[in-house]
Amino acid sequence: MVERPPQPWFVRPLGALLLFAAEYLAVSLSFDASPLLTQAGLRGGLGWMGLVGPAVIAFVTALWILGGASLRDLLARAVASNDTRLFWPAVLHLLCFAVFFVLTAHVFGAKPEPSGIPVLWIALWLLAGASTLLSLIPVAFGRLQWRPLWHELAVPIGLAALLSFAAWTSGLATLMLWDRLGDTTLHAVAAVLGTLVSPIHFDPSEAAIGTEYFWIRVAPVCSGYEGIGLIVVFLSAYLAAFRKRFRFPRVLLLVPAAVLAVWLLNVLRIVALILVGHFWSPGLALGGFHSKAGWLLFCGVALGAVWLSGQLSWFARAPRDTRGRITNPSAPFLVPLLALVATALVTGLFVEDFDYFYPLRVAVVLLVLAWYRDEYAAGLRDHLRGRKILSWSAVGIGVAVYLLWAAASFFDGSYQARTPPEELLSLPAPIRVAWIIARAFGAVVTVPIVEELAFRGFLLRRVIGSSFNRVPYDKWHWPAVLVSSLAFAVVHQQWLGGFVAGVLYAYAQKRRGLLSDAIVAHATSNGLIALQVLAAGHWSLW
Repeated sequence: MVERPPQPWFVRPLGALLLFAAEYLAVSLSFDASPLLTQAGLRGGLGWMGLVGPAVIAFVTALWILGGASLRDLLARAVASNDTRLFWPAVLHLLCFAVFFVLTAHVFGAKPEPSGIPVLWIALWLLAGASTLLSLIPVAFGRLQWRPLWHELAVPIGLAALLSFAAWTSGLATLMLWDRLGDTTLHAVAAVLGTLVSPIHFDPSEAAIGTEYFWIRVAPVCSGYEGIGLIVVFLSAYLAAFRKRFRFPRVLLLVPAAVLAVWLLNVLRIVALILVGHFWSPGLALGGFHSKAGWLLFCGVALGAVWLSGQLSWFARAPRDTRGRITNPSAPFLVPLLALVATALVTGLFVEDFDYFYPLRVAVVLLVLAWYRDEYAAGLRDHLRGRKILSWSAVGIGVAVYLLWAAASFFDGSYQARTPPEELLSLPAPIRVAWIIARAFGAVVTVPIVEELAFRGFLLRRVIGSSFNRVPYDKWHWPAVLVSSLAFAVVHQQWLGGFVAGVLYAYAQKRRGLLSDAIVAHATSNGLIALQVLAAGHWSLW
């Protein structure tokens, strides 16, 4: 009998966390509790249920920060000593969630109020919600002995509950105090804008700021305070998780410095938004720039703070520049995807609906792939070992994914003939042809390579073992397949289609133990979609 090697302790908890996140998004995007706040009685009280999700997220974050290494060691010991079966706990949980989703649709989506006794419907809904959460525990941890765990976790859980409640209520207080706190942001924007444009339109009573030709109202969600909360949570978790690397308490100065940077950059973001709307395009200012600039600036501040924490000896116990150069084996797998996402974020600031700059994404990714060409060439030679790179089974899997994707698009209404975007038709013929060629080349070549390197080449194997580059490509590990496929689905508009495609691409890789087979299958699927778009005019698929 061959003894199966133990899987990393965090695989099941991480998979359960991703499953919970997907279910939370499915419920929160499908139903809105806030309209019930205007109703009377118990049904009106359900309107506050929309705040439960953020409270749970705050609790989990606080517990992880406070528990630290001791919490991880405790869970690792518990997971290693119990039953590892996953199928039936997962089936039970999915059934509970299905019942909860149906009841949520009946309670929150029904207009008018559901017939019958309101208390009974609410009780059934709460019972289904509790069952869904409780059934997730065996999925994450198997059969745990909870009494010993409770004795060791009682203090961290209590402190985490207090901390999460404080964070949750402070977030609500921030919104309630918007009229007072936002005054500082508005006056800072007016001061900067006034040095660039004259005259300006400024009405603090309406939170309005801009020029005579283009002005905006700064809502609480766009004020920058959300970014401040995010950066505080992010840096707190980062410093707690890697606390042995830093010099405390001086490294804590990074938190207020990052908060100040987020606020200042948000002021400049609002100024830039107004200038774009005034001098260039109001639609562009309120479209791509408005929705993406804030996230881009937040990512920049977060990455900058992390980089500084490791580079400056005043913060770090052993700055990275004194440790010597360390080759990162994950870079060839992840950097191309990061370059693709970063390029899309930057170019997205300057587009509304039609992405004129898509060819730039292709060019940037090709440059990154060329940078790592030696690693790819050596890996491919070791990978193939005399076998052919083209596999007809991989092509067949790609065709199957295409058919499933087309079917999913048909049922959600996106599978329909549609004329090319007017912005594309308005371009000169040579530029229009060049854009279409770049779009098809990106879909068939660069995107399959980049996504398969990241999701199947790295993430799937990284979930199996920390030394991912030692994990063979033909290793089939259901939790790893599910985690990588869920992550793959998140970056695609078709969540269900993306998840199924991720599983099938993982199977293509497993059959011959070749990552190139997953790339071939992915390229086949995207090639057939591109052919349908160009030949049949189904531009909705792009």
